[in-house]
Amino acid sequence: MSVHTLGPQLIALLGLPKRCVSFELRCAVGEIVKVKCEYHPEDADGVDTVLAEYELVPRASERTAAAIGFDAWMRERTEAAHQAMMKHAQRGGIPYN
Repeated sequence: MSVHTLGPQLIALLGLPKRCVSFELRCAVGEIVKVKCEYHPEDADGVDTVLAEYELVPRASERTAAAIGFDAWMRERTEAAHQAMMKHAQRGGIPYN
């Protein structure tokens, strides 16, 4: 696989600007994922626009936590664990000799 096939696919998947020249993707344990992108803005009015720093903002997608039902799944799992613990406690817990 070459940069000519992989690069455009990653640029599209990450939602980077169309005129992207290069990007760095850093994924490290215990850190948030960081993307450093160099691109040429189509509507650059001057040096201020070209040298500005931008912040990536998550775009709405079908794969958000709400869409996959993560919150509902986590609430259900937490409630089930709580109920199991309460039943165990009602039986007197662990018998010690």
